[in-house]
Amino acid sequence: MGGGNHGRRVTFLRWASRAASEYLYPARCICCRSARPAGMSTAEYVMLADPEGRPRQVFCEKCALDFKKSCDEACRRCRRPVHECECAPEALRAAGVRRAFACFSYAPGQRDRASSRLIYSLKDGRNRDSVNFAAHLLRRRIQLSGVFGGEYTSAVITYAPRGRRNARLHGDHMKRVAALTARLLGCEFADAFSNRASGEQKKRDLYGREHDAAMSICLSKGADLAGRRAIIIDDVITSGATLGACVDLARDAGAGEIAVFALAKTAR
Repeated sequence: MGGGNHGRRVTFLRWASRAASEYLYPARCICCRSARPAGMSTAEYVMLADPEGRPRQVFCEKCALDFKKSCDEACRRCRRPVHECECAPEALRAAGVRRAFACFSYAPGQRDRASSRLIYSLKDGRNRDSVNFAAHLLRRRIQLSGVFGGEYTSAVITYAPRGRRNARLHGDHMKRVAALTARLLGCEFADAFSNRASGEQKKRDLYGREHDAAMSICLSKGADLAGRRAIIIDDVITSGATLGACVDLARDAGAGEIAVFALAKTAR
């Protein structure tokens, strides 16, 4: 009885601390940084501190509309909205993956777009509401995808890891997103891969990305994927090289069916 009361007190104190900080330093839209997130009073925003409840909005009303445009943007190959598209890039098809799912379109050169700001906020690692928002997007995308005949709860969820240098500086944002996504879906989470790379991929061509991914991504010690269905998550699919390397490693480790998801696909 006493232990339960202590746990409730600790939970309340954590909530009270968060509530105080929200009132003293109100949240701002992660895109424009000038307006409060849409549709929420300060009191309602504070009450939604539980990451497993309804996700707290991270965009103001204007930027939320811009983000919706990124979700509805048509894939250049199948012409379906990105949030319905299943097209896999060449590197993933080479790894035997025919379907790749994402939530919105991402244009690296358009830094002021709401979709770009969400990715930057995640990579920066300081806004936990961005992690919450992203995990809820992926949860919904996985539920609607129909992968594994809808029996995704038996799958293990893992992620494409960030390069060693950036992970040391900012943490691994997709590890946090994947862990919360797994919790929301009632799936097991696994830290299955590690990334020894120290540089950035964004200026590399397709061959360079595939070479770097093959050389730097490896299976983590103790990772057990044998006979398991696996869902591998990444932040952005550009060439698909990183996810393709993860898929190859998962197959070598004896994984069964594999599905790949990302928050975004690069608009190209």
